[in-house]
Amino acid sequence: MSINRKRKENQETARTSVTAAPRPLTFWEQYRRKPQGMLGLAIVLVYVLVAIFAPLIAPYDPLSDLYLADSVAAPAWLGKVSSKYRDLPPTMRLDIGYGEWEIDQAEETVVSAWPQAANEGVEIVIPAKETAAKEEQTTQSSTTAWTSSFQWDPFGLSSGAKKADEKTAPAADSQKDAEASAVLQHAFEYNYKTPQTFSSSFEYSIDAPGDATTALSLDMVTPSGDVYHLWEDKVRGSVNLKRALVDTRDFDLKQRLGISFFDDPTALVFAERGDYTLRLTADAESASGPVTIRMRPVKFGILGKVHGLLGTDHLGSDIWSQLVYGTRIALAIGLSAAFIAVVIGTTVGLIAGYFGGIVDEVLMRIVDIMLAIPSMPVLIILGALFGKSIVNVVALLALFSWMGIARIVRAQTLSLKERTFVEAAKASGAASGYIILSHILPNTVPLIFANLVLRIPSAILTEASLSFLGLGDPRVPTWGKILQNARQFGGFTKLAWWWLIPPGLALTFLSLAFVFIGNAVNEILNPRYRERS
Repeated sequence: MSINRKRKENQETARTSVTAAPRPLTFWEQYRRKPQGMLGLAIVLVYVLVAIFAPLIAPYDPLSDLYLADSVAAPAWLGKVSSKYRDLPPTMRLDIGYGEWEIDQAEETVVSAWPQAANEGVEIVIPAKETAAKEEQTTQSSTTAWTSSFQWDPFGLSSGAKKADEKTAPAADSQKDAEASAVLQHAFEYNYKTPQTFSSSFEYSIDAPGDATTALSLDMVTPSGDVYHLWEDKVRGSVNLKRALVDTRDFDLKQRLGISFFDDPTALVFAERGDYTLRLTADAESASGPVTIRMRPVKFGILGKVHGLLGTDHLGSDIWSQLVYGTRIALAIGLSAAFIAVVIGTTVGLIAGYFGGIVDEVLMRIVDIMLAIPSMPVLIILGALFGKSIVNVVALLALFSWMGIARIVRAQTLSLKERTFVEAAKASGAASGYIILSHILPNTVPLIFANLVLRIPSAILTEASLSFLGLGDPRVPTWGKILQNARQFGGFTKLAWWWLIPPGLALTFLSLAFVFIGNAVNEILNPRYRERS
């Protein structure tokens, strides 16, 4: 009985001691107690979510969607907080089809819809005019003497004489429109400051007899009634397909408006606020048959000076979309380059530390040589030599960042191979590969993981540096490329902070987040680091 009683007492004592002993904390329980590590993990999680849902967050393609607004357009929300950007025009795009035109046609002219894929075009059928041939014969048979005086001004520098003639334009235009076979008008409202550029384009074809003459013109009528000729064309006979293009950067438009090469057409055309009218006039003279004009929808656009959340770059591309898609590239480059470097460094460190001797000596001398090479100049040379490819960038980053990991793993391996469990494995006849993979490698995983996390920001910043120097892949949107474009195309000189600061902050916060995570992991897994902290 006494023996059974003692046995029960011993069992109760053992149970009590097991219950009283503190349970060792798991890695996650220890990590949760690190505020710095949790902050870094939260930041990285935000970046990962942005990278995953980039097509939903970014409204435009960062590479193919160009000229969404004018070059270096400011963010749209700045107009609400700063008077400097108030009333700046946003981007306006009009696609004017048959249903959007206000049509004024002659009695026998037929204007109808011409079906198109996106929008309905316009078909104008102008009947033959018998008087056209007679008037032409009368004109050819008669002799007319005329005298004209004009001022020679090829560059439009004498603006005073030209301005005097501008006031007579509306009356002449009204008479011309009254005689036209078809006049198409589209009114739109513009209540902003003067834009920097505007453009218009459409395609048309003409089916007419050989003796027919067709005239087309495009005008802009201001709120005060002034008319400005933007484009005109006269066609003899038929034409299969032709494109009309109006662009404020073309000198032909400046000549037509009577301004110099250095003047801005938008300052003349959009000098007022109110209702503008885009007017398309069509007329034809044909004695032998009708003239059929088919026009696709007219596109008219004003590139805005404000756009989106972060404005635009020099090509009118959306900077916010570039920033969002750049998150994908940054994470992909950082993780892949760091992983490859860790694999190479771990392999070299394990082999050098376990085998020692001449193997250790040779491998460590290679590590010393690689450490002595200045990485950035060599990366610049090799990047220019092998081409601007994201794969080449990742390979070069991994090639010059594995040496530190190799030294750390070698030092840990030298310590582990003297342990009792390794000696016992050797005595039992275990192969070297088995010992390295089963006994030494698992004990170096904490150091490897901590160094992997700390290598990621280094790879991201190095890639950004290469892209900033113009050695990155031009086919992918990266944060370094955004900064490189800003430096090269006037972001610094124009003080376009929305082009400069966001990619810099994105690089800073992502790198800082991985540093926070790496330090927290080091405090948990690295005994020496824990003792120092």
